[in-house]
This record gives sequence, C-alpha cells and structure tokens, in this order.
Amino acid sequence: MVMDISAKLVVKGGSAKDGIIKLYENGNLIENYVSDRSGKFSVSLDLNKDYIIEFAKEGYVTKKINIDTRIPDDFGQGKINLFSFAVELFQQYDEVNTVVFKQPVAKIKFYKQYNDFSYDTDYSKEILTKIQDTEKELEKAHEKKLQDEKVQNLAQQQQALAAKKAQDDAEKARIMAQEKAAAEARKKAEDEAKRKAEEEKAKQLEQQRLEAEKRKTEEEARKQAELLEKQKEAERQRIEAEAKIKAKAEEDARKKAALEAQLKIEEEARKKAAEEAAKIEADRKAQLLAQQQAEAEKKRKDDEAKKQAELIAKEHLAIKQKAEAEERAKIIAEDEARKKVALEAQLKLEDEARRKASEEAAKIEVERKAQLLAQQQAEAEKKRKEDEAKKQAELIAKEQLTIKQKTEAEERAKIIAEEEARKKVALEAQLKLEDEARRKAAEEAAKIQAEEKAKQYAEEKALAEKRRKEEDARIALEEAQEQAKNAEEKKLSEERKKQEEQDQLKKQLEEQEKLQRDIEVRKAKAISEKIREQEKAMKVAKASVDEVDKENYSKGKTVEVIEKDNMTITRTIYVESSAILIYLKVEHKWGGVYFFRNDQCISEYLYEIELKNS
Repeated sequence: MVMDISAKLVVKGGSAKDGIIKLYENGNLIENYVSDRSGKFSVSLDLNKDYIIEFAKEGYVTKKINIDTRIPDDFGQGKINLFSFAVELFQQYDEVNTVVFKQPVAKIKFYKQYNDFSYDTDYSKEILTKIQDTEKELEKAHEKKLQDEKVQNLAQQQQALAAKKAQDDAEKARIMAQEKAAAEARKKAEDEAKRKAEEEKAKQLEQQRLEAEKRKTEEEARKQAELLEKQKEAERQRIEAEAKIKAKAEEDARKKAALEAQLKIEEEARKKAAEEAAKIEADRKAQLLAQQQAEAEKKRKDDEAKKQAELIAKEHLAIKQKAEAEERAKIIAEDEARKKVALEAQLKLEDEARRKASEEAAKIEVERKAQLLAQQQAEAEKKRKEDEAKKQAELIAKEQLTIKQKTEAEERAKIIAEEEARKKVALEAQLKLEDEARRKAAEEAAKIQAEEKAKQYAEEKALAEKRRKEEDARIALEEAQEQAKNAEEKKLSEERKKQEEQDQLKKQLEEQEKLQRDIEVRKAKAISEKIREQEKAMKVAKASVDEVDKENYSKGKTVEVIEKDNMTITRTIYVESSAILIYLKVEHKWGGVYFFRNDQCISEYLYEIELKNS
C-alpha cells in the first residue's frame, strides 16, 4: 500500500520549466526530477516513512513540504485517498531574508479522526505568519525591481534622444560651416578673377592705344588720295560687322530659347520621375500595410483556433476525469458487494476477493496514469509543433519583407543613378555648346575687326564678357542660396518630425506608466478584497463549526443550508461513533466559493470526493 501524491509547481512571474524537484526519504536524497512547463508532479510514497519534497528553481525561493506517511497499526487495508497540493515559488532577492523557507512550509500527516492524511494545522498556524511576511517582502522587492527597470529604461531612452539631438545639432553646424567656407571661397575666387580681368583689360587698352597712335602717325604720312578709299572700305566693313553682330545676336537668342526649352523639358521629366517615385513608394506602403493587416488577421485567427483547441482539450479532460471518477466509484461499489458476499461465505473466499479487488484497482490506476501521461505528452508535442510552425512562418515573413525592401532600395538607387547620369550628360552637352558658341563668336569677331574700330570693339567685348560673368555669378549664387534654403527647410522639417516623434514617445511612456499604476492599484485592491473575503469566510466557517453540538445530531449525515451576511452556507455534518466531521460550502453573492473540512480550507475536488465517500 502506498500514498499517491499529485503536486503542481507554480513559478510566479515565470515558467515552471526546468524547475528542480527533489525527494528525500528519512533525510536521504532518493529522486531528482526536472519539471516541464506544466509544473505537474506525481509520486507514490511508501508508508511509515518520513519524506521531504523540495521545490526549487534558479533565481527563486526554495520551498519544502514534509510528509509523514506513518499510519496506525489498526488502519487495516483501507483505501488511502490521493493527496493534491500546489507550491508557488517567488523570485529571490538578496535584500530579503528568506531563512524561514529553510524549514518546511507545511507538514502533512495521518489523522485518526479523519481516517486520512491532512495538514498539520498547528504547525501551519505557527509558520504561516512568518511565510506571509516574507512573501510580502519578496513581492515588494519584485515591484521595486520592476519600477527601477522602468525608470532605467526611460532614462536610457531620454539619453539616446539627447545624444541624437546633439549629434544632429553638430552635423547641422558642420554643414553650415562648410557652406559658409564654400561661399567665402567662391567670393574670393570671383574677386581674384575680376581683378585679373581688369588688369588684362588695362594692359590691352594701353597696348591698343600705343598701336593706334603708331598707326595714326603712319596714316597721316600716307597719301591723301588713299585716305578717301580707306574710309569707304572702313564704312563697308562697319556695315558688314554690324550685320554679322546682328546675326550673331539672333543666333544667341535662338540658342538661348532652345536651351530654356531643353531645361523646361528636363524639369518636367524630373517632376514626372518624382511623381512616379512617389507613386511607387505609395504602392509599396499600401502593399506593406495590406501584408501587415493580413498577418495580424492570420495571427488573430491562429490565436482563436488555439484557444478553442485548448478549451476543447480541457472539456475532454474534465469528461475523462469524471468518467474515471465514476468508474472508480463503480469499482468501489462492486468491491463492497463482493466483500458482503465473501463475509457471508467463508474467510478464505473473503481474503481471495479482497486480493483480487486490490489487484484490479491497482491495474486500473496504472492504466489511468499511463493514459494521462500519454495525453500530456501528446499535448506537449502538439504545442511544440505549433510553436515551431509559428516561428517558421514568422521567419519566412521576415525574409520576404527583407527581400522586398532590398529590391525596392535597389530600384530607388537605380532611378537616382539614372537621373544623375542624365543630368551629367545634359550638363556636359550644355557646356560643350557654350564652349563652341564662345569659340565661334571669338573667331567671327576676329574676322570682322577693323583696325579703326579695334578699341571700340574690344571695350564692347569686355563689357559683354563682364556682364555675362556677372550674370553667371548671380545665377550661381541664387542657385546656391536656393539649394541652401531647401536644405535648411528639409533639416528643419526633419527636426520638427523628430521632435514630434520624441513628444509622442514621451506621451506614450507617460500613458503606459499611468496605466501600469492604475493596474497595480486595482490589482492591490482586488487582492485586498479577496483576502478580506477569505478571512471573513474563515471566521464564518469557524463560527459554523463551533456552534455545532454533537449531541444534537444523530449518527450519519445531516445537510443544512444557512443564509448569513450575503453568503449561502451549506453545512454537512457527518457523525460517526468516534468522531464528527463538518463540511462547509460558503458561497458569496459576488461569486466567490470556499470549501472547508471543520475549520480547515480544502479544495473543491477534495470536498466533493470526501462527501461522496462519506
């Protein structure tokens, strides 16, 4: 005969997986178990021995349960009920003294008046206060750790934001300094070019003046007859030069109009490319949003299917447990019948019937445990496969998204490179046309220059060149200013966007902190209310037990229903010749239900089994 134990390891704020459960017999370690995710643990203990079951996990408080399996000699061959309990482990903190857990948190032993095993209430009352105080300190330490982590995370985020802002400010200052230095360098180069041009112009004017004076002296020495002919030739050349200058001006105007038309076409092409790029980006964002929505919908459906499967599994387990309980009850009834027949017969047949019944019950119990173990293993394997499939799907989705983003980035880079190449080709063609135009203009001017108009033509050419350079410099300066303005506006826009994101993040953090505080307040209130109702139920149970007078109840079972203080109390009194057992079911109007044997709180399962067997 053995005592069957069914226990469950609960790790507060964590998983029971990899928990260590050690079994000591008379002070010696005999078994060492590793808990799975469910935390369930079953073992059969030999009678008349002293056991310690130790529950531990790294980083958590270790707890022990003492089980004394000694039974009285006159117990006979009676059935020992399955004893169930749960052990909850709290996280370990160095600042909290947990020496109280070096001794067992509960003791279980046989009580003759119950004819069954139960908790040592005297020991439980003695150590309960110490354990509760220590658990409260552990809970406070845990809450303090969570708050410290939250403050640290917020500080790190704020530091990162401040560092990013400082980096952006430094980058902005660096770019402004570069732009300023470039502008100063351009101005210096322009001033130097202007100075050299003026010096060259003065030198040419001086040389032309000397040559003109020389030619003038030689011309005066020539014959008067040649002067008239020369004047006529000069007049003809002047007219031709004016015609050529007019034709050149018209050609320049035409080229300028063609250049403006080409720039307009290029601008429209750039706008069209920008619109196409914006359209592509919008389509990509829409596709990404649709994909994210589809993934969210799929995840929601998977979660619902998983919850439904878990609910069905729980219902099947409850049905199976109920069927097993009915089967055990049926077996017990058949056993009682066989005992009665064997009692009327001879002692040998009675012994043989009890032996066969015991073997049959052991066989059924072994089969039930094997079925339960197989079911638990199947559920664990199913959940593992579902987790692996889910992780694989998430990995594939991430890889697809990465490939898509890479393709889009390459496409954008290709478009930008093509646009830059096109701009470069257009700029080179424009510069080539300008160089060709300037070369032709210089050659044409050299041909039509007349000696008499050399000084005037040189001045007009220098003035035109000066105006062109000033116009080019003005256009370049305006373009540089426009680019600097656009860059500054873009940076300001990005800074405003970053600031808005930082403000939004800060607001979200504040809302999360507020929500967490509200949750903690409601949780503390709910816990306080539950403890108060439990204490109230304990007081009512004790009062209901104390007011029972054994002399007023006949032998057997008596059921009473009492309405008191918004509670419905079902009191079942079971009187035997040597003892009296009082079972209480306390139902609160708000839905809470508690079960008691005498003044000791027990589980609903134990309450139902004991009432059914009494």
